[in-house]
Amino acid sequence: MNAADSDLDHRIARLERNYRVALIAAAISAACGILAIVGSVEGRAFAATTAQPEPKVIDVLRVRELNVVDNNGITRVKIGAPLPHAIVNGNQNKTRGGRPEDTMSGILLFDAEGVERSGYATVDHGYSNVLLTLDDKNKQHAMFIAEPTGATTLRLFNADTKDRVDVAISKDGPAISMMRRGKEIYRLPPD
Repeated sequence: MNAADSDLDHRIARLERNYRVALIAAAISAACGILAIVGSVEGRAFAATTAQPEPKVIDVLRVRELNVVDNNGITRVKIGAPLPHAIVNGNQNKTRGGRPEDTMSGILLFDAEGVERSGYATVDHGYSNVLLTLDDKNKQHAMFIAEPTGATTLRLFNADTKDRVDVAISKDGPAISMMRRGKEIYRLPPD
């Protein structure tokens, strides 16, 4: 085994570790979002039952949007169909999926300052993908995409440096690609 093969094996092993960590983080994020919603609803139901007579049970609740707020009145979880367009750096985007007609429905998570930090949604038009995203305060950094055909992609990226890693699987098999500063530096299998 030469040095190039050893370096490639090391890079692939590191990528596989990063992929497992990203999958675990995505699963934990989704579980935390669901637990936050369930915990908030159960907490309010418990508070209501201790202070008041038992509330009336509603069999079906139909809403276009549901907002869960914290003690400061800041929306921390938003469930909507469709979701509003993203707010980036305090400005409302004109799109959520790239074009004005693109909409998504699902769940958004916000931090204590009301900044969108994660989303779990379905694309309403076009591709009909299911997405799980993880964001910093200004930009998206991870996206897990499940296409209706069964193809799945985990994408980790840094928009500032144009670095990106994609790990994907489709009917054609698995694929890995890496970009550094916007230029592809690795692809397996090659085109």
